[in-house]
Amino acid sequence: MKYYGSTTSEMSAREKRNAALARRAAAESYVLLQNPDNTLPLKAEKIALFGMGARRTVIGGEGSGECNPRYKISMEQGLENAGYEVTSKNWLDDYDREYADTYEAYRQMVEEKIAPIKNPIEQIPAAHSYKYRYPSGRLVNEADVAASGTDTAVYVLMRQAGECADRKPVKGDFLMTDIEVENLRFLVAHYAHVTLVINVGGLIDLTPVADLPLAIVFMVQGGSESGNSLADVLSGKVNFCGRLVDSWPMNYAQIPGGENFSSLNGNLENEYYTEGRYVGYRYFDSFCVAPRFPFGFGLSYTTFAQTVGSVTLNGGDLTACVTVKNTGNCAGREVVQAYLSVPGSVAQSLAAFAKTSVLTPGGEETVTLHINLADNAVYDPAAAAWQLPQGEYRLYIGKNSRDTVTAAALTLTETVTTMQCRTCCAAADTLHEIQAPERKLPALPDTAVQLTMDPTAFSCKTSDYTEPQVTESPRVREVLDSLTTEQQVELLRGGDLQNQNPGQHQITGAGGKTTITLLEQGVPNVVFSDGPAGINILEEILVTPDGGIRPAKMIERYNWGLMKQLAKRMCGGEGQHVYRYATAWPVAMLLAQSWDTALLQEVGAGVADELVEFGITLLLAPAMNIHRNPLCGRNFEYYSEDPLITGKMAAAYVRGMQSKPGVGATVKHFCCNNQEDNRVAVNENVSEQALREIYLRGFEIAVRESNPLALMTSYNQLNGAYTGCRHDLITDILRCEWGYTGLVMTDWGTKYNPESALHAQVDMMMPGCNADRDAILTALQSGTVTPVEVRRAAARVLTLIEKSLTAKL
Repeated sequence: MKYYGSTTSEMSAREKRNAALARRAAAESYVLLQNPDNTLPLKAEKIALFGMGARRTVIGGEGSGECNPRYKISMEQGLENAGYEVTSKNWLDDYDREYADTYEAYRQMVEEKIAPIKNPIEQIPAAHSYKYRYPSGRLVNEADVAASGTDTAVYVLMRQAGECADRKPVKGDFLMTDIEVENLRFLVAHYAHVTLVINVGGLIDLTPVADLPLAIVFMVQGGSESGNSLADVLSGKVNFCGRLVDSWPMNYAQIPGGENFSSLNGNLENEYYTEGRYVGYRYFDSFCVAPRFPFGFGLSYTTFAQTVGSVTLNGGDLTACVTVKNTGNCAGREVVQAYLSVPGSVAQSLAAFAKTSVLTPGGEETVTLHINLADNAVYDPAAAAWQLPQGEYRLYIGKNSRDTVTAAALTLTETVTTMQCRTCCAAADTLHEIQAPERKLPALPDTAVQLTMDPTAFSCKTSDYTEPQVTESPRVREVLDSLTTEQQVELLRGGDLQNQNPGQHQITGAGGKTTITLLEQGVPNVVFSDGPAGINILEEILVTPDGGIRPAKMIERYNWGLMKQLAKRMCGGEGQHVYRYATAWPVAMLLAQSWDTALLQEVGAGVADELVEFGITLLLAPAMNIHRNPLCGRNFEYYSEDPLITGKMAAAYVRGMQSKPGVGATVKHFCCNNQEDNRVAVNENVSEQALREIYLRGFEIAVRESNPLALMTSYNQLNGAYTGCRHDLITDILRCEWGYTGLVMTDWGTKYNPESALHAQVDMMMPGCNADRDAILTALQSGTVTPVEVRRAAARVLTLIEKSLTAKL
């Protein structure tokens, strides 16, 4: 059996190259939120380091977003690697002991909870639904201060979250614990310089410490190189240039409809998106509510001036030139952001952005922002059309959503339809969406340009909803012709991870594969892997003397109940050790804070190198659901509250990944997987307008700009039907309106009807089981599924296999 990896345990050139890129990517993405009295960069040689994340720095979230890297650099290690002396070892040692005791109690609790579940596979998500809450550690005391011998302290506040459970607005999660608050107040009283590092894959409530003179750094989760990369910016070796991709609320009560999110109202059957389009900064700006930190915000060790130059309109294309000057005393990068207000819509929406190169003090750079006005159309559900409404548009340019200048006013004398659609995925229940107060535009400043939009410059495209077919390559056609319809049905289910076959392509620890039941017919299988923040496979395997492959050690994410017992029996023994260490990259939320699509493309290419090396065809990433609420347990894995940032970042990442032949991306979870509690069944009730403008827009950008090889549907229901069974979502919108021709698969173990999924033009049911095959065969016999439908889906699966680096079709 062929295996992929290295027979030496030494760190490879690829690992070193990607580690350097991961370190740079993280450092470019951290956000400096406060820096009173220039607390940062660190000036002392000795650092008193405290907090749950000091040694146990979280590098990524839990679940499919996990990775098994060679190493993890903690905050303590990073500071020491940078030449600082950490002088609070007693406190850190005490924390380690408290952690060990509380985690053992947690482990025993979980084992008892999952014991009644007799299926070992089902025990895994059940175990993950019980989240371990890290202790805060003991109170810092006078003895700690005396022993530290410094005037500088760093406190690392950490939280962990992930698949299968949402966060909660309670102390120790979204809220700070009493010990954390008391410790920070004590530190401010005893140290001249105090920095708070927020090592959380999401937001927290900072109210209890808002009055303290703290430097605050939003670290999120930085991957394997977390400690080193954060030390780079704390020391000033790298200047902060990240910007927020979410509005940071004053408190949870500011989130519209937040009291009804997920399990908070006791209803996990239905989720009602009563905020409509007013998500994130669209709410804060439209309702004139002041957030703690606005969308797009971030400080630097230097200062910048932005000067808007020419603003021109050529048909439907708006162009703005902005000159950025470094007015401070050290080198740095700036992000220029453009927002557009559309008559009758939300107050403003992000329309374009650009990041400068590194500017030295006094240095200047002119960036050009391009805005296709048709891309900023709003959806009118009554007309089932995308429209640019009649009225006055405003272009705002600046540093964040609350710090802009009015650069232009554009007048459109009549409403223009840019795309005629048909009603899709309409809400089954009446939604009482909130309505923003009526806005009156302020007087136009003298510096703003006044432009007139020509209605005839915009063409109207009418969507063609003819059932799309598949173009079969000669080889795909030949293989399909050699298979019976019943054999083609085998291609419509994944290769169940429980099934083994000596001739299959198998990567231990990978998330799934195509069917292995047609190997004797000459149809090879290809492998998929989890990995939004790094390829999630087993990092060390054994090739046994008889040519078999087995794990060299237990897979950490299977370390529960019956699966743990099974994994122990499968692991170890004699054989050749093979090593496959993947890079743990910064999580998607952190990468998005770079506002740098070129950087995302570099990271995608780095991931592709590892896919090729490990023999994996599809990465089950990027995940690109919207940060609708800060309590979603999986926000770290998604990019932003804004669909433009989400789509642009995902598209760049996919382009980078698919720049290497034979490997590709799977964008997910399509769509509205915006909570984790009861994600497999909850019905997300959302208006068609909000759905199209907020929750689908990012996917559309990624599909149109990067053409990912695959797309994964979500677990949840959407307006009364499972997403993978919605013909209007998968065929009408995705395939007809957007022109997507790639493979569509279900998420693992979705509650779907295979027949309905096939009608919707979902091609493959994952992870694959006999019941999927039998359901489609029965439908074929009854005539409710046709051979044409089966062949169409099978052709897409074979096309993927034909494109794979690891298979010869």
